[in-house]
Amino acid sequence: MAFPGLAERVADVRARIVAAVARGGHGQQVTIVAVTKTHGPEAAQAAYEVGLHDVGENKVQEALKKMARVEVPVRWHLIGHLQRNKVKALDKFALLHSLDSPRLADAVCEFGIERGRAVDVLLG
Repeated sequence: MAFPGLAERVADVRARIVAAVARGGHGQQVTIVAVTKTHGPEAAQAAYEVGLHDVGENKVQEALKKMARVEVPVRWHLIGHLQRNKVKALDKFALLHSLDSPRLADAVCEFGIERGRAVDVLLG
């Protein structure tokens, strides 16, 4: 594996999450997002192989290049700032983590209406 110790580190993080959820007492649902920034498509593949099926990228252009080369069905997250002129790229992402302005919100909303399906976002 190109990322030695990844499986063990993920197992440790998962155990810590289970303990935290138990302490919280609310049965929270937690999704681990593997961020592959500055790594090639093999990072997304490695994440998938250890059970991390959600992958985050902070730049649209980098993400699109990786998406074209990753052969496993990961759910892509855009975790960085999105420029309004790149809103149409959201069709390739499961979740936008950085909706940070009213103007961007309007553009994302309009795009969702155009494609017939709302865009899932986190507000910042």
